[in-house]
Amino acid sequence: MGFLNLKESDYLGKGRERACYIHPEDNDKVIKVVYKSSENLNQNQLEHNYLSFLEKKGVSFSHLSKCFGFIQTNLGEGYIFNRIKDFDGKTSKSFKYMVLNGVLSPNLEIELLNELKRYLIDNNIIFVDIALSNIFCQEVSANKYKLIITDGIGGKRTGLKSKLYLYSKLFTKYKVKKQLKRLEKRYQKVIKEGILKKTRLVSE
Repeated sequence: MGFLNLKESDYLGKGRERACYIHPEDNDKVIKVVYKSSENLNQNQLEHNYLSFLEKKGVSFSHLSKCFGFIQTNLGEGYIFNRIKDFDGKTSKSFKYMVLNGVLSPNLEIELLNELKRYLIDNNIIFVDIALSNIFCQEVSANKYKLIITDGIGGKRTGLKSKLYLYSKLFTKYKVKKQLKRLEKRYQKVIKEGILKKTRLVSE
């Protein structure tokens, strides 16, 4: 395990527990570092465990950001993940940004969301934190897109539920379907938010 010095210029953004930085030695990777450990959610470890579990099962990572293990940094322990980039090399926008601003047509949004839902159902994958900001919309070629989950996979905290996600197919199937219903509601909520902010056309 090596050591990396993360600088302010590497910073991309943050969630409720972790901050995300561009890997200073690999532009195609990002590093997630816990900045609010008082909540003790262990998101890095939980996500790493769950993604490792999926990898051992041979699950396709076509709609997930892959984890490459941990590394020590000047800001604490970090976990290395794929950086989601468009075909032209630019960092992909979040699905929330795309929906909020009406960048894609409503039909394409629904098509992409349905494709993601099928992927999660077919592979029995838990998407716990269903915020649209945890989904990136990657432009894989000109005007062709794919949704990729970059955060919120597996349990929210260590405990019985996080273990059930690994060992109980029946419980996981129930949870997957429940979360997808919540994801649909969140999608509709972001649409309304965009209309209210006038960043999305009312006709959509």
